[in-house]
Formats: sequence, structure tokens, C-alpha cells
Amino acid sequence: MPVPSPVLRKPPRALALGAALALLGGCTAGPTEAELTAAIRAEMDRANALAASMLGPEAAARTATRIHGLDKLGCVKEEGGDAYVCGIEVDITAPPAQRRKLASRVRMAKQDNGWTVVKTF
Repeated sequence: MPVPSPVLRKPPRALALGAALALLGGCTAGPTEAELTAAIRAEMDRANALAASMLGPEAAARTATRIHGLDKLGCVKEEGGDAYVCGIEVDITAPPAQRRKLASRVRMAKQDNGWTVVKTF
């Protein structure tokens, strides 16, 4: 039995977001999937650390957001700027919800220490 293509397994919303980003044109380079993953994980680590400082380590461990994976759907350079808007699909566990995949957009900017998340949509 043939294995289905990963593209065919993506939810329709993720496919529509990826197609929309591809159609916007312009430079489509921006951060790599690995750089996006590192930046999103860094944001989650900061949020989890803040929760630990406010709730204590035991409660924070029960409410921590975990990223299991990320797929880059595409990036488009913002007109007149250096930032990129990227479509992503994130495999995430964010209590109290169960593990799920979410399609989203993030605005990324290149800093001296690498790519950073500027805004999520």
C-alpha cells in the first residue's frame, strides 16, 4: 500500500495558508524551518519560565506548553522592511487542551543572535 504524501495529510486550513503565502510573491526565503522552530521554542521556554516563577515548579510543569514539531508552510518578506511573515503548522500541547496541530502566522525578524518572533497572528 503506498504511503500518502505528507502534503495530502495536512489539514485544509494549513494548505490554504501555505497556498496564500506562496501566491503573495516576493522573496520567499526568510528563516528556515529549523530557525522558526528554535525561535518558537525560545518563546515557549520564556513563557514556561514565567509561569514557573509565578505558579511554582509543580504547577508550571502541569501547565507547560510543549512543542512537538513545526512545519514551515512558507514565508514572505514584508514590503519595505526586513521582517518576514511565515505560515507555520505547529504540533503543540497547550493545557488544558490536548495535543493538536494548529496553523498560524508569525512575524519574524533577524537579530544579531538569530531569528526572533516579533508577533503571532
